[in-house]
Amino acid sequence: MSIFRRGRPSRQDPPNAPGIYRFICKLTGRVDYIGEASDIARRIVTHLRSTKPVSIETHHIEWQAADGRSTSRTRREHERVKINKHKPRLNKRGGGGGRRANR
Repeated sequence: MSIFRRGRPSRQDPPNAPGIYRFICKLTGRVDYIGEASDIARRIVTHLRSTKPVSIETHHIEWQAADGRSTSRTRREHERVKINKHKPRLNKRGGGGGRRANR
């Protein structure tokens, strides 16, 4: 059983909740980056303020909030599976290697 609801990720405003997110290139439709966060909205803002080549002008942002059963470990495992599936060009590692979240 998944910690995420079935279906496509949302492109609405991201919540201050745990889950995964991805940046999709508007020109190619390719997934360029996938990440996991304990607060999706806050993490996306840090990406947009960084020197990474992602912005709302060049990328769509999609996210999926995790349910109450998720932990940082289960979300990181899901992130790793998605990175292996999509092979995003901006992910430097294979996923799941980030700092553990508090929730």
